[in-house]
Amino acid sequence: MAMLMNLTTMMAVVSSIALAGLLHIYIRNLKKIKSNFTIGLFIFALLFLIQNLVSLYYYLTMMEYYSPEVELHVFILTLLQTIGFLVLLKITWE
Repeated sequence: MAMLMNLTTMMAVVSSIALAGLLHIYIRNLKKIKSNFTIGLFIFALLFLIQNLVSLYYYLTMMEYYSPEVELHVFILTLLQTIGFLVLLKITWE
């Protein structure tokens, strides 16, 4: 199951990179369009990036403490989150 947590860690890295890309786009938009919606998108991406970085820290430092029963659930949630952020990045980039 260590391989599953390694995949989870890699997906958290990909998710964080996607969120950094979203933040970059949202900052550019915020400079052009100062609206509540763009501020909300910026805060959304920033908070999710912080959450991903904290999760990544825990995956790297406490991986051996995750019980095998939880690893699959953490993997699935991280997979779905990563897919969602990548789709959002693709749509936003266009």
